[in-house]
Amino acid sequence: MTSIALYRRYRPQSFEDVLGQEHVTETLQTSIREGRIGHAYLFSGSRGTGKTSTARILAKALNCEKGPTPNPCNVCDTCVAITEGSSLDVIEIDAASHGGVDDVRELRENALLAPAIARKKIYIVDEAHMVSTQGWNAFLKTVEEPPEHVIFVFATTEPHRVLPTILSRCQRFDFRRISSATIAEHLARVAKEEGIEADEGALQLIARSAEGGVRDALSTLDQLAAAGSVTVQDAARLLGSSTGDLMFEFADALATGDTGAAVQRIAQLVEEGHDLRVFARQVVEHLRALLLTKHVAEPGDLIDATDETRARLAAQADGFSGAKLLHALRAFVDAMSEMRQQAAPRLSVELAVVRVTMPEADDSAASAIARIERLERVLEVQRSGEQPPPAATKAPAPEPVAKPEPTPSKSTKRAKTTTKPAAEKAEEKKAPPEPNTAAGLVDLEMVRRSWPVVLEEVRQKSRKLHALLGDAGVQSFDGRVITVEVRFAIHGDMVTEQKNAALIADAVQSVFGISPVVRAVVSARAEEPAEGLDAIDDTSADPLDVLKSGFGDDIVEE
Repeated sequence: MTSIALYRRYRPQSFEDVLGQEHVTETLQTSIREGRIGHAYLFSGSRGTGKTSTARILAKALNCEKGPTPNPCNVCDTCVAITEGSSLDVIEIDAASHGGVDDVRELRENALLAPAIARKKIYIVDEAHMVSTQGWNAFLKTVEEPPEHVIFVFATTEPHRVLPTILSRCQRFDFRRISSATIAEHLARVAKEEGIEADEGALQLIARSAEGGVRDALSTLDQLAAAGSVTVQDAARLLGSSTGDLMFEFADALATGDTGAAVQRIAQLVEEGHDLRVFARQVVEHLRALLLTKHVAEPGDLIDATDETRARLAAQADGFSGAKLLHALRAFVDAMSEMRQQAAPRLSVELAVVRVTMPEADDSAASAIARIERLERVLEVQRSGEQPPPAATKAPAPEPVAKPEPTPSKSTKRAKTTTKPAAEKAEEKKAPPEPNTAAGLVDLEMVRRSWPVVLEEVRQKSRKLHALLGDAGVQSFDGRVITVEVRFAIHGDMVTEQKNAALIADAVQSVFGISPVVRAVVSARAEEPAEGLDAIDDTSADPLDVLKSGFGDDIVEE
């Protein structure tokens, strides 16, 4: 004897029975109570959240013999016929197989006919995103101005694939994923009514693996109940680690730099026959969720997850730095791109893991930033038990003094008179900040070693400033003032401009976690005039003598 599946036996029959969608059911009940019924509805959401069931309940509420009523009786002939799926006036269409233009034309012609028995003729179009573009175009006028007795309900898991012209003609309701706690409570009630012995831990595991869908959870419970009882061991053996748990475990390995654990997880997936292309896409989606959770105050609908999953994402995001998250995202996006080019999936994913967990194995700028952040975290951990010493308030590095010359050139005088006011002007515009405790972790050698990384940060914001700093170097750094050495005085003026100095300070902040005052000095080599070129300013000097003195050549006379 064939039994009816649990998800069919426990399908909601009233608005109160729909789990976790109060924002939809209460709105529909109010509109029915006040007589403000739309002619077209769009129900969107992930699978198993109650879209089609709510559409059927809406059809019963509108056609009940005691209605229209927000609470259908479920005992009259019309309600019973709709529940059994035998009503002539509630037509369910699977758009996956009836989404062509010919199917839509037939539907449009039948919609003109009056209901056979019920008050309204309800068309429930499931998987509405599968309707072809030509089909939607043929449907457009009917959806915009349907007959008075016709109501359309479109259900879809991909609302972005529905034409905007159709969306604008529908009342849209988004069905949310149901929390794991709500699903576990529902499973416990079903198990009690069915006489199934089920462990609480097993029900929680089933609820998490359902990822917000009640139908999936009931199907799994039905499968496990065939053994007579539902235990944690049986559930774990059937489900393994749920997709959500797997992603969190894998991301934990990336955050802690545990290369072995991450690679072992990949090997396990390969043995179980999983597609690593799908796995890489899931990793990217999970890392994206972590990035949004970390940097967006209220992610809202940007993340499609239950409340429990959002809480776990928030906790896990604290284990990642912003730079490491970005580096991990780039690594796995690159792996997906490599796999599309027929690269070996396993090798591509394993290389991405190594790039993320072992930044020293990668020579990119993002990896360099990750290495610096790892070093800073190690130093902070070592110093966590100690009171951090106050940063020394050293005096600013003195301006370099050019070597005295007997008769300095006019260009040298101009350079000196230009550079000094620029530095003083920069100090007036930006007061020295308070001593930063992070400055004690960074010294001149570290700044010079990581100067290319700073320049890369500058390049992303201003290519012009990056080109200007191409020949520049770091002369000194005392914890709060960084002095950049340039070749020409005009370059010093440009570096110390308020906008450019702020860009350089921001770049240093993103790499080292400190925001210094930026100063510029002209290189001593640039200030020293070439021997013999001072004579150029002397109008009485013989040109040939000047050239001979400046370049050291002999005059050859023929």
